[in-house]
This record gives sequence, C-alpha cells and structure tokens, in this order.
Amino acid sequence: MLPFYFTLIFYFVLFLYAIVVGSFLNVCILRTPLKETVVSKRSHCMSCGHTLAWYDLFPLFSYLFLRGKCRYCKQKISAQYPIVEGLNGVMAVLCFAIGGFFPHLIENFNEWIYIGDGVEVWDWAHRVYNIENLFFKCLICSALIVITVVDWRTFEIPIGANIFIFVVGVLKLISTIWVDSRYYQMYCEQVGIEPTFWQKLNGNGKWLEYVLGFFMVSFVLWLIYVISKGRAIGGGDVKLMAVAGLFLGWKLNLVALIAGCLYGSVIHIIRMKVSGEGKQLAMGPYLSAGIVTAMWFGNYIVNWYTGFFN
Repeated sequence: MLPFYFTLIFYFVLFLYAIVVGSFLNVCILRTPLKETVVSKRSHCMSCGHTLAWYDLFPLFSYLFLRGKCRYCKQKISAQYPIVEGLNGVMAVLCFAIGGFFPHLIENFNEWIYIGDGVEVWDWAHRVYNIENLFFKCLICSALIVITVVDWRTFEIPIGANIFIFVVGVLKLISTIWVDSRYYQMYCEQVGIEPTFWQKLNGNGKWLEYVLGFFMVSFVLWLIYVISKGRAIGGGDVKLMAVAGLFLGWKLNLVALIAGCLYGSVIHIIRMKVSGEGKQLAMGPYLSAGIVTAMWFGNYIVNWYTGFFN
C-alpha cells in the first residue's frame, strides 16, 4: 500500500488542472451570451478592454495577487472569476473523493469482478471504467457550472453546453457497451456458451438504461413544453435533461429531475419571500444541482427507495 501523500498529491494536481479549466469556463460564461468566439480571441479586461498578459491569467492566484483589480485600469475584477475557478476545482476533487478513488489504497490495478452465476474474473477493465467515469463526471460538472451561471443571468441555456454533455454521454455509452460486452464474453467462455455477434455487442444490455435515460424524462418534459407553449418549462431545460439522461441512465435522471424540482421550489419560494423575486425562475441552475446530486448520491438514493419494496 502506498503512503497517504500519494493521494494528497493526486488531488492537488487534479485541483490545479480543474481551476485552469475553470478559467476557460469563465471565458465561455462571458462570451457565449454575446455570441463571441471562445477560442481565438485573446482574454481582455471587461472594463478597459486591455489584452491581458500571460502573467495576468493564473487561475485564482492572479486575482489574489492583483487584489481583485485590473493591473491596467485598476477597476474591480468580478468575483465570478475566482469563484468559478475555485468551484470547478473543488467539484473535480469531490467527484473523485465521493467516487471513492484514493490512489494510496490501490494495491492491485486488477480486481475481482463478478460476472454472473458465481463466476468471477481477475481483470483491469472495471477499474479503468470507474476512473474514466469519474473524469467524465468532472467534465459534466464543468458544463453544468457554465449552464448555471449563463441561465441564471439570461434565462437561456447555451446549446454548446448541452452538446458537450451529449458528447460526454455518447463516450460513456460506448465505454459501457465495451466493458459490458467484454465481461459477457468472459462469462460465455467460463460457462461454455458460444455467443453470436449481436449477443456479444449487446452483452447484458446495460446500454439500454442510458438510451432510455435520453428519452424517458425529456419526453415528458417535452410534452409539458408543447402543451404550455414554453410557459411551464424552457426548451433548453428539456434538452438538458435529455443529454443528462444519456450520461446518468433513466433511474438517476429521474432522481436528478425530482431533486432539481425540489431545489427550485424551495429556494425560489425563499427568494420570492426574502428578495421579492417574481414567479419566473431559471430552472437550469436547479436542474444542474439535481444532476450533480444524482451523479454523486443517486445510487444511494435509488437503493434507499427500492429498499422499501424488498
């Protein structure tokens, strides 16, 4: 077993990478509503327009060193910059910590995997799949931060963020099919079954949970959108729950929807009472919080709920 500091080093490096990504998220948040490019245009001060030098762009640290002011015009820099950067770093660390990934505890990269009917195999693919899934969760969290801030300000979910989540969902679906097919073929070898090509491709059918996740919740929301002519829910919210379902699967996507609606109901009622907010609310931030809840704790919630029927 490795020393504990290996895990500390891993999380520190992960945090640094994530706050760098958080810096790019700020660019997306600021430029997407303005229909500006996020890749070719140099970063600049939003007050004086001065192009920022490389030493002005260290995530978190530049803001602290400059004491929250532009080096050139001395105007205050929005606190959004360090908040988004730091939040992305913290969420990345939480994705791995809540997922139970602690490098110092890994004695063997291979692990015993139960593949059915009392058959177990000593294999590496499952651990790789789990680690890959944790990185995917980090990417989803980053996209959700962009959605939360942009929708909160503009009442519009950027289509680019939804497309990004869709791409991550497709990658996870492909990975799920591959791992599921791999273990199904191993099972067939152990019990002496010769599967057909389509049986190998289908495996144990785990891919279906994610494909259904794309349609089940979003279809109901789409009906609400059509019937209410967009007054009850926005089209961006429907798309968000569709692409989230492709990543989460239908069970966890249902958890995400219920959690998001609860967050929105409770928090917005409080905001209406305290700060006099109107009845209109941006659902993107609350649905995003529900998706994160489902990613981190959804399986526990599903197991807790189904336990009442066992």
